[in-house]
Amino acid sequence: MMIHSPLFPMLELSRSTDYSSVILHDDLENIYSVFANNLAAAQQVVVISPYMLLNAGQQAFFVRRVEQIRAKEKLLREIRHIVQNKLLNTIINLLKQETLLEFAFLFSAQLQENAQPISHKRQVLMTFLLSLNQEYHQHRTVNFYAGKQGLTPRHFADIVKQESGYTPMEWINMVTINQAKNLLRQPNILVKQVADELGFPEQFTFRKYFKVHTGMSPSEFQGK
Repeated sequence: MMIHSPLFPMLELSRSTDYSSVILHDDLENIYSVFANNLAAAQQVVVISPYMLLNAGQQAFFVRRVEQIRAKEKLLREIRHIVQNKLLNTIINLLKQETLLEFAFLFSAQLQENAQPISHKRQVLMTFLLSLNQEYHQHRTVNFYAGKQGLTPRHFADIVKQESGYTPMEWINMVTINQAKNLLRQPNILVKQVADELGFPEQFTFRKYFKVHTGMSPSEFQGK
């Protein structure tokens, strides 16, 4: 089982013949408060290879939980009553949050014996990634994130590059584009709505930004 987040890129190198999966999509911000207050937990679950083997009981729990969430999401699409819709949507979000926290708890327990102290540079990286996940739609400059940690932009950029292999600007663009793609995949959403959600001043600016980083326009991406 693994967590795949916009906070880091992942590449599948191989897959064994007995591989099977269930998929649960959610925003990391649902458990952001836990990570933001515990950088050690954030480092273990987000930065270290984010996967673990599950025993039979744990597998059954997560399979049942994903099936439960999917059933409620299906019901949500059928409910037209505004209050009931909001209540059920809240229940779904809480179930997702509990599921991710259960994973984080099991993963943290598995790594506890081998836990290593977090270096200052790794703390800088983790603080940046967690802050970026929350503020990418408002702030997309290296100066902003460097200033939050009291570092010069150059020193901050050197640390992030050394610790992650990517520059702060590359991280900012990756997170923004990943979130843009997630929004554009939603049914019946307009490009203007996505631009507004991501904090772009106008639709044209977002279209240009998206094409520079993906090679296609938002409308072309939606039509794929």
